[in-house]
Amino acid sequence: MQSRNFLSALVLLSLAILFPPCFAYPTSLSNTRARNFENQLPLPVHVIHEFPLDTWLENLAVRENGQILVTLLTTPQIYQVDPFEIQAPILVHTFPNATSLLGIVETYPDIFYVVVGNWSTVKLSSTPGSYSVWKIEMSCFLLDQGYVPAVVTKVADLPDAMFLNGMTVLDKESGLLLIADSEAGVVWRLNVYTKEVTQIIDDPLMKATSVPSLGINGVKVRSGYLYFTNSNQALLARVPINTDGTAASEASVVTANAMADDFQFDARGDVFIAQNPVNELAFVEAEGGPETVLVGDPDSLILAGPTAVQFGRTALDFESLYITSTGGLAAYISRNFTVGGRVSRVDVGIEGFWI
Repeated sequence: MQSRNFLSALVLLSLAILFPPCFAYPTSLSNTRARNFENQLPLPVHVIHEFPLDTWLENLAVRENGQILVTLLTTPQIYQVDPFEIQAPILVHTFPNATSLLGIVETYPDIFYVVVGNWSTVKLSSTPGSYSVWKIEMSCFLLDQGYVPAVVTKVADLPDAMFLNGMTVLDKESGLLLIADSEAGVVWRLNVYTKEVTQIIDDPLMKATSVPSLGINGVKVRSGYLYFTNSNQALLARVPINTDGTAASEASVVTANAMADDFQFDARGDVFIAQNPVNELAFVEAEGGPETVLVGDPDSLILAGPTAVQFGRTALDFESLYITSTGGLAAYISRNFTVGGRVSRVDVGIEGFWI
């Protein structure tokens, strides 16, 4: 499959940035595309931007105007990266009294929440009790009349959390977020309006089983289920949940032998998984079953430590996945870095899923 000609679309992109409603993501999505990638593998990877060596990109969110927000694990910073490579990356904010940023979600247009805490990429370990959730308001960021900073405020501390990681929206109207605790192997619920924090799910499939403690990792809510990856147990699983986020029954495995970090759904419910330890992007059908590796392998640095994936949101890239990466997990163990953390694009020809 040929990549789109992005150079020819620069004029359209400029209009999209100035007038984002003109290029809102599609409201009617086709479910008729072939799901068989075999004749196209491996899919091409285009590097949007490479950060300096020893820069671990942990997660990302795509703004309604198409710009990508990227969280860093190696420094407590969030950047905006232009997927069309017109602007250089822009530092949005540096958070105080922390070393790392992790999961990020959007509730309403340009209203984001991010996990902030201390996780050492040298020791590959967490500092329990160091975690909090902050709100980032991006609606006035970089308007035409000049630079306007994002509005950043702390929402709540979570002193009982051991290692907060992935985060997802349960109910935006009620302000409810679900947050994975990778070390404790549980899920926390945060009400961003009342600041109430509750541990609500504790399941064996969420537990860490080795060191470093990376149990439940990425989390997403879809169709009455909380889907989650477990990095130590190498699986993608799901648990049925009630409207308040509590578990309706026990969790079950969707696919095993998945060296999974974070993941994202497409419009049909199929899953794209960032397989950090083995440098791969994988695909699993909605019904479960074995995964298909779309690009990458343990001996390649084309996707060196992919951590998270998100679909584009403009008319130019809604069938493309953006992927954050670390530079390779092996590099953080050996401290011998050859590539930096990257934001990359893979054109998958399938429409994304947006809540």
